Amino acid sequence: LREGDDLLRLIINSIRVDLISKNENAVCLALNAICNVGGKEFAESLSSDVIKLLTSNVTKTYVRKKAALTTLRLYRKAPDVLPPSEWSDKVLMLLDEKNIGVLTSVSSLVLGVMAVDPSGWEAAAPKAARTLTRLVLNKDYSNDYLYYGIPTPWLQIKLLRMLQYFPPPEEHALKLRISEVLQRIISGTDVTKNVNKNNATHAVLFEAINLTIHLGSKAETLQQSINLLGRFISIREANIRYLGLETMARLSQLQPETLDGLKKHQSTILFSLKDPDISIRRRALDLVYSMCDTSTVHETVAELLTYLQAADTSIREELVLKVAILAERFATDNQWYVDVVLKLIKEAGDYVSEEIWYRVVQIITNQGDDLQKYATETAWKALSEEAMPHRTLVKVAGYVLGEFGHMIADTPGCGAAQQFALLHKQFTQSDNELRALLLNTYVKLSHSFAEIAPQVSEVMAQYSTALDQEVQQRANEYISLSAP
Repeated sequence: LREGDDLLRLIINSIRVDLISKNENAVCLALNAICNVGGKEFAESLSSDVIKLLTSNVTKTYVRKKAALTTLRLYRKAPDVLPPSEWSDKVLMLLDEKNIGVLTSVSSLVLGVMAVDPSGWEAAAPKAARTLTRLVLNKDYSNDYLYYGIPTPWLQIKLLRMLQYFPPPEEHALKLRISEVLQRIISGTDVTKNVNKNNATHAVLFEAINLTIHLGSKAETLQQSINLLGRFISIREANIRYLGLETMARLSQLQPETLDGLKKHQSTILFSLKDPDISIRRRALDLVYSMCDTSTVHETVAELLTYLQAADTSIREELVLKVAILAERFATDNQWYVDVVLKLIKEAGDYVSEEIWYRVVQIITNQGDDLQKYATETAWKALSEEAMPHRTLVKVAGYVLGEFGHMIADTPGCGAAQQFALLHKQFTQSDNELRALLLNTYVKLSHSFAEIAPQVSEVMAQYSTALDQEVQQRANEYISLSAP
């Protein structure tokens, strides 16, 4: 049977009989059935009985654990049928439960509800902090819940995550309690040779660091977390390196004041761009991108351009886009920005989107004569040096020379005839879209320099019967416009 099968409607009453049974095994089987196939109809008919099992004082521990997870299933399937405001107070009382198993299940329920809307659950924060103190500082737990020497790591993770749904606490006692827990977790974790223990300890550690990031400058362990992350991104274990880079990126975005501390590890982060694992390279790229600012943009972009030459195809498009964004966002010199975009086109033209070259010509057009002349000289030089220039480079050069070619016409070797000849050299090898753009450029050049008008007229006449409609239409329109 699957959720939605008509037959399920016929067994709802049978399941309810088992739910209210005095036989705990029958109750557990009923809860299991609801968890596996229950949908909205189950929620409408059985949710009150499930919540009663969860909150009743006489319910056995193992039944209560299943009831908590069943409530979460029904809430996710039909949140309007189970409004949390009606049962949140009773569930919050269960966060004071001494049994670790019940606490873990109830924490899953509370997290699932808070992921939708945390309002009304504020009382969970001090209870989560109290339980963390009990587990981490007081070591009050049963040995049955030790996993490779770590007390109930799954519950610790849930409680640490729960605290991130609320603003940093103002109450001194609560703030101190959370600080002590974080200090113990962050200072007491190290890499071991046992893979399972490593996974568990670092799962708790990274959640503790996430809480530290959430608390921000109010957290005494913030600098300690940065140092720890810097150590993690340089160790051999790939999973820990990945998590370290990802957490650093999150830290740089949510707490910009930590950038100076993160920059101390920049060489290690840049080295991660060469990691054999593509997922680590992507996280390193995200981190480099989020760490960049005006003071480091030249160094960062230079490193990324160097990396671009050896980067594999799976990351090149993302890399090109990030370099273009950084160069524009933090550029203190527009000439440098033009140089960066032209280098991107030369190194990875296939991955330079239309938006990137549109943006650079827009900036060139809107700035003063100095930038326009520099961009024209640079585009001319780039096009002249390439035996087989990329079509995007031809587009940029065609636009810039058409608009501002007159600024370099007096330079030896850059006259109107040479400009036309260099562009037309690319014309026959170009696709129809590029040809249409170059026809625009020819008309602009002939308007500025009468000496090349006859050559331009020949080209227009030749392509006035072109098979491509756009090229043909432009050629004929320009012939009409130039007629006496």
